[in-house]
Amino acid sequence: MLLVIDIGNTNTVIGIYRSKTLVESWRLMSSHARTVDEFWIVAKLLCNDAGINTGDIKGVIIGSVVPDLTNSFIKMSQKYLSVEPVIVEHSLNLGLKFLVREPKQLGADRICNAVAAKKMYTTPLIVVDLGTATTFDVLDKKGDYIGGAISPGLLTGSLELIRKASQLHQIDLTYPDNIIGKTTKEHLQSGIFVGHIAMIEGLVSRIKKEFANDPVMVIATGGYSQELKKHTPNIDVANPNLTLEGLYLIYEMNRNWITSKQ
Repeated sequence: MLLVIDIGNTNTVIGIYRSKTLVESWRLMSSHARTVDEFWIVAKLLCNDAGINTGDIKGVIIGSVVPDLTNSFIKMSQKYLSVEPVIVEHSLNLGLKFLVREPKQLGADRICNAVAAKKMYTTPLIVVDLGTATTFDVLDKKGDYIGGAISPGLLTGSLELIRKASQLHQIDLTYPDNIIGKTTKEHLQSGIFVGHIAMIEGLVSRIKKEFANDPVMVIATGGYSQELKKHTPNIDVANPNLTLEGLYLIYEMNRNWITSKQ
């Protein structure tokens, strides 16, 4: 079995692959307060609860945008699984070219999304990842990465607004019954949730114009992807596990190199 770990600024998603199948996944807070041993206790308890024997885990791959937590999970893998984890970076065999000025600055999550999207869908395409930031990653007709965009995430923008406005309160981020709200809660739901959808629609539309007449597929991933897809025709597919699929594919693409290092 393969343990895949996607470390983000807000959440860390852990998944277990048996052969080609994602058999289980869990979403945790990306806590800097936890020790290596605590991360293992949580991971082991989750696996045990799902009937997964951690002794069957023979490989680990980590995609991370949080260096401190990367080190914690590396040490966890070494100490408790006796496995040297693969760390996602642009220099691995990824099956596509990164046609940007500084590919080493791309986040591991965006690399994983690009790899998985190319394998699973038709190109050209746009991946919209709804995380701490909402990112847009674009593959051309050949399936090469040509660039993208970054905006504040849905939850990030909401929390920052509420933090700075003393009379506003945190709300459930759901689509309101009416765009013209009648209460402060509805105003916020309309402005934040519907406003974020409008931002995505506008940016996707402008990106598509740079492809002339080529049809461009749009894939959404991240925690809010399925909910947002319900409310916009601009998203073709919602795949909340796209980043995990990318981790699995990258591990498989580099299996010979991994074996040679062991």
